[in-house]
Amino acid sequence: MSDDDELWVDSADRKVALRALAEHRDSAHLTTAEHDRRRDLVRDAQTRADLRALFADLPSPHPLMGEERDGWEATPGSRPAAETPDGASNGTGVVLGSGGLIVLGALVAGWWLPAILLACVVVVVTVLVAAR
Repeated sequence: MSDDDELWVDSADRKVALRALAEHRDSAHLTTAEHDRRRDLVRDAQTRADLRALFADLPSPHPLMGEERDGWEATPGSRPAAETPDGASNGTGVVLGSGGLIVLGALVAGWWLPAILLACVVVVVTVLVAAR
């Protein structure tokens, strides 16, 4: 058992496993019914060990989640990055920091309704900035 077998899987790990299962089905290593059964197990897997167990009785490719092996590489997740590809900040920290200070000030002053509205605006602006 490797050190990362107990790590939780993410959507990129599942995509790699599903691609590998499809290749095994296309290569006649798996019947359609067995492929479908293992596909459902991929969706229910919680750890990398759960995913690796699905390939124990199959020939290569054996995807190692998050590592490049036999041409199988996990794709980056869909979470917004804290930095843009050129290394610059995307501004979410500035929006959250300044917006949080304004909301905190409104709460301290006893302005509950404006504080709630400002918090909603900060969340929406942060999401828009992160999506850019």
